[in-house]
Amino acid sequence: MKFICNTEELSNALSTVSKALSAKPNIPILEGIKISVQGDTVTLTATDLELFIETKIKATVKIEGDCVVTGKFINEFVKKLTYLDEIELEKLGNTISIKYGENETEIQCLEEDTYPEIRKVSDEVYMKVKEGDLKEAIESISYCVAQDDTHPILKGILLDLNADQLTAVALDGYRLGYAKCEVIDASKESYKIIIAGRTLSEIAKILEEGDKVVKITMQKNIVLFDLGNTVITTRLIDGDFIDYKKLVPATFTTHVTLEKDKFISGLDRASLVARKQKHNYLKLSISGNVIEINSNSDIGKIRETVNCVLEGKDLDIAFNSRFLADALSKIKEDFIDVKFSGATSPTIIVPKEGDKFLYMVLPIRMLG
Repeated sequence: MKFICNTEELSNALSTVSKALSAKPNIPILEGIKISVQGDTVTLTATDLELFIETKIKATVKIEGDCVVTGKFINEFVKKLTYLDEIELEKLGNTISIKYGENETEIQCLEEDTYPEIRKVSDEVYMKVKEGDLKEAIESISYCVAQDDTHPILKGILLDLNADQLTAVALDGYRLGYAKCEVIDASKESYKIIIAGRTLSEIAKILEEGDKVVKITMQKNIVLFDLGNTVITTRLIDGDFIDYKKLVPATFTTHVTLEKDKFISGLDRASLVARKQKHNYLKLSISGNVIEINSNSDIGKIRETVNCVLEGKDLDIAFNSRFLADALSKIKEDFIDVKFSGATSPTIIVPKEGDKFLYMVLPIRMLG
């Protein structure tokens, strides 16, 4: 195996597939990245047996062949060489030689015969969406994924296909988020799959912003993301996701419209005091066309006011400040609607127009 390629392209490819490497692999071969050279193409593959990532780059190929090298090392090493235009890699016995400028480094190869093959997935069931839309949807709700094992299904993100719309959903028992994106084409009108939140977050990092199309193919317990030069496969989580639509209140007694950035600024300052107490607690008092934000702790107290347009009843309600801040930080719109069903019922945050996203947060019960 011998080839010459663009250093930055190789570094980017190594960085992409490295997202599938396990931090503490139980099987030594899973520490490796497989490099396969054929024709004018170099294919790099990494896996932790749950997630497979394969990506291709073009190269000037002198000798075809394969090798497996320690992934973390070669990724970090090549990243330090991106100031060079070209790099040459050659397999010499049980080592791979890396030539860069006037310098050369040799890395020990791993046993390539035991390296697992990437799974094949039939394309009978598929959907196509824009990469940028899917990336935004996943990143905007992934913070809601459960982190503990109490309800394993909630450690996943639901992708809910319905006609020409895909909804990504996550919830952890205290908050819920969903975001929608347009489906360009699909083989079925409806389909639901659940993917581990950690895995889907890594996939979102690989997706590019913009209008390039990703094809998502499903088969039994496996899903494949085809990005063109990069292919990603992972296992699905088996089971039924919670019916998230039934969790959202149908009616509201208090409804406010406000400027998101001003609300965030007030919450951010009030949170400086709220973080000093056990439950990160702050109180909202809604009356007239003003939301008053209050937080108290041993360090002091803060009172902030934010103008709003109120419909319905006045209300006093309390929240974990971080839960509100997490939701608001994902919103790009300038104005939002916040809807309440009382001091102890879930509160939802939605765009002023349309239904592109929804965030739901449970309040904290106020004593007295």
